[in-house]
Amino acid sequence: MSIRDRVRPAFGGLSAPARLTVEGAGIVVGAVTFVLSGVVALLAFWGHTLPIAGPGSVGQFVAIAAGVIAFLAYVAGRLWRREGLTPFQLTAAQGAPTHRATGTDIFDTVAIALAHGILALLGWLVLGAVLAEGFQDATVYFLSATVLAAAAAGVTAYAVFLSAAGMDLMRLSTVLAAFAVVGILASMLSAPDPHWWMKHLSALGMSQSISSLTFNLTLIVTGVIVTAIARYATDARGIADPKRHSAVLRVRVGLILIGVLLACVGIFTLNISILLHNVSAVGMVLVFALVVFWVRAALPTAPRAFFVLGYVFFATIVVVLVLFAVGYYVLTAAELVAGVLVFGWLIVYLRVTGAATAEARAQQQQNVHVVEG
Repeated sequence: MSIRDRVRPAFGGLSAPARLTVEGAGIVVGAVTFVLSGVVALLAFWGHTLPIAGPGSVGQFVAIAAGVIAFLAYVAGRLWRREGLTPFQLTAAQGAPTHRATGTDIFDTVAIALAHGILALLGWLVLGAVLAEGFQDATVYFLSATVLAAAAAGVTAYAVFLSAAGMDLMRLSTVLAAFAVVGILASMLSAPDPHWWMKHLSALGMSQSISSLTFNLTLIVTGVIVTAIARYATDARGIADPKRHSAVLRVRVGLILIGVLLACVGIFTLNISILLHNVSAVGMVLVFALVVFWVRAALPTAPRAFFVLGYVFFATIVVVLVLFAVGYYVLTAAELVAGVLVFGWLIVYLRVTGAATAEARAQQQQNVHVVEG
C-alpha cells in the first residue's frame, strides 16, 4: 500500500473497511429496530383501521417512535465507536491517545442526539401530512400500518446510527440545516393563523399551539447546537501564531454568542418580552457581522470565495434592513432574508472548517508516514 493510499481522506474519518463494518452494524441496528417496533405497532394497531395523519394515526405513531429511536440510535452510534460520548473523532494524529469524553462532550453529544430525534419526529409528521393530502380520506389496515411503521422505524435507526458513527463537522452542517428547515416548515404548516406572515416571522412562536412550540423549540435547540459545536469549529490547539490564535478565539466567542442569542429568540418570544426578543435578534445579526470580518485571520487557508461570500451576505442584510426601514419590505421578508443568510453562512463555515481540518489531519499523517518510511 502506498503512502498516498494510506493517507487518503475518508468520509467521517473512516477507511473503506471501517465504513463497511459500520454499514454492517447499521443494518443490524435497523433490522432489530424493525422487528421490535413491528411487534409494538402490531399490539397497538391490532384490529383497527387508522388514518394516515392526525391524532391516533399511523403518521403520529411513526413520528413519536422515530423521535425516540433516533435519539437512542445516535447515542448507540457514538458509543459503538468506543470513544465515549464525544461528538466527533477528536484524535488529531495517528498514534495519539484516545480522547476521553468530558462533561462538555457528553452535553454536546446529547444536544446533537436530541436534534436527530426532533428532526426524525418532525420529518415523519410533515411526510405524513403530505401523504394525507395526497390520499385524502384514505385509511390503513392494521397489518399494512404495522409493516409501514416498522419499516419507517428501521430506516430511521439505520440512517441515524450511520450519521452518529461517521459524525464530523461537515456532516453536522447538513444535519443542522435539515433540522432548522424541517422545524420551521413544520411550524409554518401547522400554524393556527394562515396569515401569520402578514405580521412577522416571530408570530409563529407567539401562540399556545403545537406550531409555536415547534418553532421555539427549533430555535432553542439550533442555538444550543451552534453553541456546542463552536469549540470544535474553532480548535486553537497547535496554532503557534499568536495573532491567529487570538482571531480563532474571537470567532469562537462570536459563534457562542450567536448560538446563545438564537436560543434566546426562541425563549423570549414577543408575548413574553418584546425587549429581550428584539435585543436577541438584533444582537445575533451584529455579532454575525463581527465574525464575518474576524474569520479571515482565524482561517487563512479558506478559499477566497468563502470570505467574499461572507461580505456579500453582510451587505445584503444591510440592504434588506434599509429597505424595511423605508417601508419597501415587510418585517417577515426582512427576518427571513437575514435569518437564512446568517444560518447559511454558518453552514458554509462549518463545511469549510471541516474540510480544512481533514486536510490538516491528512497532511499530518502523511508527514508521519514519510518520517517512518
